[in-house]
Amino acid sequence: MPETINSEPLWSKDYFFDISVNFLVYCVHFLLMLWSTAYAIHTWNASIGMAGLASGLFIVGALFARIPAGRFIDFVGRRRMFLGGTAMFFLLVLCYEFAPTLQLFMLVRFLHGLSFGTTSTAASTVAAALIPLKRMGTGIGYFTLGVTIASAVGPFLAMNLTRSGAFHLGIEICTAATLVIFLLSLSIHAPERIILPEEKKDLYHFSFDRFFSLKALGISTIAFMGGVCYSTVLSFLGAYTNAIGVTGIGATCFFLCFAATSFISRPLTGFLLDKYGGNIVIYPSLLCMTAAMGIIAQASSDIPLLIGALFLGFGYGTVTASCHALAVHCAPMHQVGVATSTYFVLLDLGIGVGPYTLGSFVPSMGFSFVYLAAGTISLGGIALYYYLLGRRHRFTRHQMDRDSEAKTIVARRRRRFYEQRLSTASGH
Repeated sequence: MPETINSEPLWSKDYFFDISVNFLVYCVHFLLMLWSTAYAIHTWNASIGMAGLASGLFIVGALFARIPAGRFIDFVGRRRMFLGGTAMFFLLVLCYEFAPTLQLFMLVRFLHGLSFGTTSTAASTVAAALIPLKRMGTGIGYFTLGVTIASAVGPFLAMNLTRSGAFHLGIEICTAATLVIFLLSLSIHAPERIILPEEKKDLYHFSFDRFFSLKALGISTIAFMGGVCYSTVLSFLGAYTNAIGVTGIGATCFFLCFAATSFISRPLTGFLLDKYGGNIVIYPSLLCMTAAMGIIAQASSDIPLLIGALFLGFGYGTVTASCHALAVHCAPMHQVGVATSTYFVLLDLGIGVGPYTLGSFVPSMGFSFVYLAAGTISLGGIALYYYLLGRRHRFTRHQMDRDSEAKTIVARRRRRFYEQRLSTASGH
């Protein structure tokens, strides 16, 4: 009889520690995003634009790191890259308060972003290697819960620290957190992939498909569209609520409601993805994002805004976790690192370009138009998903099971081939 989903063990020490590392990494990331802006203004009297640039250079650094990290992680070694990333993530935190000028502070932010991109890509690759293939949706769902919790914890700490002027305490917290990250990473066993001699020769060839997983590009594009939609809320919610006069509980508790439904939805939708396939979670989540954008665009009081937050939490939380799991599923086992970086690059790119592209319409069309446009993009994501993946039955449970079995067979053949080569070489 075929093995059931629940018969495959998911939880292990390494998996739990990897989730913990990812949670702390994103806590530091979100805390420093807000902290660095306030710190630049407080220390060098920087303009809002320059302070925002100092904060945003972290994301630029992360994008620069993710592309080569996904390509070379299996050649460098997953554990080696993981430890190198966490070590640099810790050491660069110590440099923040020693930067004498705003320009050097920006350099530290960029370099710290490089270490973040390396660490988070390595942590995700290790998680994908630890999770059983047929439980990838559930496993990625639990793994990304840390990001959801961090998105509430990090900004909460940053807001309270910067309001009280406790900038040094913020760095002390981040120093302690990054030290724990490094110590935990020392305890994680990262399953390594066998590299064949032909692959070592291919390492020196450069082309688009060696840095981006073509098989994961379609589902990662859906994540990009989700990132564009979410970025409009992340960037403009404060200004929007002030403009419409909703500054009470609707504004202050928006992200708490968002985090609550994200927290609930990710493990649930991960289970549904593993049991029934990708279609059953992608279509409803994109519809929820469309509804969220429409409700937010028309909100004129606290309750509609909070309802929009609930829909957004379910929609965006499900889209990101599911696209992550499906991107890993799409790729062969020897391209898990590349598929992971492809997903994160497009998601981060969507979050980065959204405010600049849609935000340019605010002066002439207003915030409501921007949120309606974001809803239209999400609706377009449904059509694009169907055209690229849905109509080809790419993520039905039956097809996903066949893909998982094929990947397992290929991995076993690779291992036997490698062992035979070693045996032949030692015989001579």
